[in-house]
Amino acid sequence: MNLSRSERWKLIALGAAIVVGAAVIIVNVVSTDHEEQQPATALVESSLSTAPTRSWTLDVHTLSDNGGDVLLGMPAPLETYYGYPGLLDAGNRIIVATGYPLPKADPSSPSAETSAVTLVGVDPNDGASQWRTPIGRVSSCDQQLDGDILACWDDRRIVFVDVTDGTLLSDIGTDFDLSGATLDGDVVYASGNSDGAPVLTRGTTTDLTSDFRRDFEKAPDSWIYSVPEHGVAIESVRGDGTPQYSYTVYDLETGAKKFTFEGDSLVPVGEGLYLSSIGSESGTVGTQNLLGSDGAVVRAVPIPAYNAAGYPSSPSVPSPLFLGDGAYDPKTGDELWRNPALVVGQFNGKDSAVAAVIGRTVITTDPDARTITGLDIESGRQLWQTPWEDAYWVRDGLTDGEYFVFGDYQGTHAISARDGRIAWSMPQLDGVDPRMVRVSSAGGRMLVSSGAAFTLWSS
Repeated sequence: MNLSRSERWKLIALGAAIVVGAAVIIVNVVSTDHEEQQPATALVESSLSTAPTRSWTLDVHTLSDNGGDVLLGMPAPLETYYGYPGLLDAGNRIIVATGYPLPKADPSSPSAETSAVTLVGVDPNDGASQWRTPIGRVSSCDQQLDGDILACWDDRRIVFVDVTDGTLLSDIGTDFDLSGATLDGDVVYASGNSDGAPVLTRGTTTDLTSDFRRDFEKAPDSWIYSVPEHGVAIESVRGDGTPQYSYTVYDLETGAKKFTFEGDSLVPVGEGLYLSSIGSESGTVGTQNLLGSDGAVVRAVPIPAYNAAGYPSSPSVPSPLFLGDGAYDPKTGDELWRNPALVVGQFNGKDSAVAAVIGRTVITTDPDARTITGLDIESGRQLWQTPWEDAYWVRDGLTDGEYFVFGDYQGTHAISARDGRIAWSMPQLDGVDPRMVRVSSAGGRMLVSSGAAFTLWSS
């Protein structure tokens, strides 16, 4: 499933999205400036047909005047330091956060509280700081940058920063506990909780409630979050048994209730559809259905699977929804085609095998067969298959619209989406732990990260 900007925000709101098992966080901004206006992620303009050269390594000491500062886990957590850094890839700029880890009250604790946060704009050309903006103590920033304004917040305070030059646009206090904020153009949606009652607001960077403030009924473990791309707000209330949650979907503009669903998860997908799951609380995938805009079941997903949370994507034709072993029309939910290569088996169920969508090719991996396979995006038929010993480790990556560049246990490689030919390979850098290495994009370049090190490569 190719998650869009708001779909990823929904997962963050449920606390399920950013996986830090690789010890670093790299968040890519979704771009739509290419052919057919299909959502693109991890797309760079420079050609990846030949191996890039090492350009520079991000150094916190060049970004901060405080010798004790570290790179924090941008976009979250910022109030606590666990030892792993992160960055926000904003296309032609990179945003990081620095702060000072405070002494631990418990020496055995894996984390330390941090001091006030400073946002830093990093020049992708040489890694130098373009601007530095102290923003005080905050816990999170918006994981997606829609335009030039970034929102960051703590419990009852939110700040907005213009990332083109680092200008602090506003610093606003609230009378409710913030759980998230996101911008849709010039409109700010903020959500949180006031004494157990969910709160949703829409306004501007200077007045969060200028359009509306909606207070919902008080309930234990209840939250509200907006999904502007789908024109809805979703309230979740945790139950005390099965199903785990009760979801209520509201029209974002009018506040009118659209439908209620009880289950384990509900994710907006496609254009007006929702992917629901029931029975996943035991650690298995459970049962999945596609629901319509009114909450009615459109179809069952025959082979339920954990869906890819994000992958390099630059389709040249309309991309379907990839759910389980099938491809579905994103508007109607109609089945377009099925292919078992879309899923791989795991100990607790099926998992998505989709590694990238480039041009007219869906690239999948099979750890058991040790292959990388290209499928036609419109029919699902196999276009090519390339033997790959480390198929299990293929993850993340980037694309230029022709090649898929990815990392595995041995190094970094580029494969042609058209015919499966390996264009180039280069080994891991000396001294790195292959399990901790991620290959992605940042500032329009290839980024290789390992532990606390970020290295950019130029084509």
